[in-house]
Amino acid sequence: MYPEPDPHLRLKRFKVRPYQPGDGKAVSEICRQSPQAAQWPEESYEETHASGRIVLVAETESQICGFLVAQIVGDEAEILNMAVESAHRRKGVGGALLSAAICAAHGRNVRNIYLEVRESNSPAVSLYAQHGFEKTAQRRGYYSGPTENAVVMKKLTG
Repeated sequence: MYPEPDPHLRLKRFKVRPYQPGDGKAVSEICRQSPQAAQWPEESYEETHASGRIVLVAETESQICGFLVAQIVGDEAEILNMAVESAHRRKGVGGALLSAAICAAHGRNVRNIYLEVRESNSPAVSLYAQHGFEKTAQRRGYYSGPTENAVVMKKLTG
């Protein structure tokens, strides 16, 4: 007989779904807890959702634990913002959000997906690389608070 696994090591199941009106408060709170994410006001998520952009949330036990926002222009997409609640990082939530966004973009005939990420955010750079994004450029002094370079990454989808 094997010992029961440590309950702290078990991963909670989560699902990715489209943003729904009313999700803004939870998404905004995750954003506030994630200094690497773009800090948007709560009402921006409702407006972004209404504009037809790709807006996804991940939830576990009926609680939102992550989000991703992307826009599509022609045959290109750009990931504008993404964050995962700190307690759910490194458990597949970010990867699931990213995979769902790539799938949604591909379904809209997107050929290239772009994003910018803080140069110091090595976990995010690694996650994007695992999903086929490649570094294509650097934008000096792109971020403020603190001032930092951005790494531009691109993924071909078609």
